[in-house]
Amino acid sequence: MDIDKTGVGTLIVSSSSETVLLGMRAQYKTHPFTWSLFGGMIEVGETTKIGLLRELEEEMGFVPDIAKIYPFDIYYSKDKHFKYYTYVIVVEDEFTPSLNNENSGYCWIKLGCWPKPMHQGAKASFCTEKATDRIRLILEQHRTV
Repeated sequence: MDIDKTGVGTLIVSSSSETVLLGMRAQYKTHPFTWSLFGGMIEVGETTKIGLLRELEEEMGFVPDIAKIYPFDIYYSKDKHFKYYTYVIVVEDEFTPSLNNENSGYCWIKLGCWPKPMHQGAKASFCTEKATDRIRLILEQHRTV
């Protein structure tokens, strides 16, 4: 398999409110004006976790106080040239991101109440009953830690 590009993104979940954070993609981005994850492309020499933290800093202005990072899914494009890792990051409380120009807005929503239109990748990874159940399980595990 010849992977040309590797990306990473995260769904941020507040354990106190059981809400998730999504970003609205900016007009000039691919799939503009769709709700999606915060993240981006991995740079040469980065691990997915380091790349994710860098992308959060770039897109939100800071890295939130992370309680735990859970690997969630890996997507491969049909031509097998693109690989995208998704994570669930648990934070205690909602926060206000300071968005860069890659996003035109953000929202905290109740888990499972996905806004439209969703980015096709985020929709495939997270907008199913099975995925929502997995996120609820993550929250339950987080509460017992």
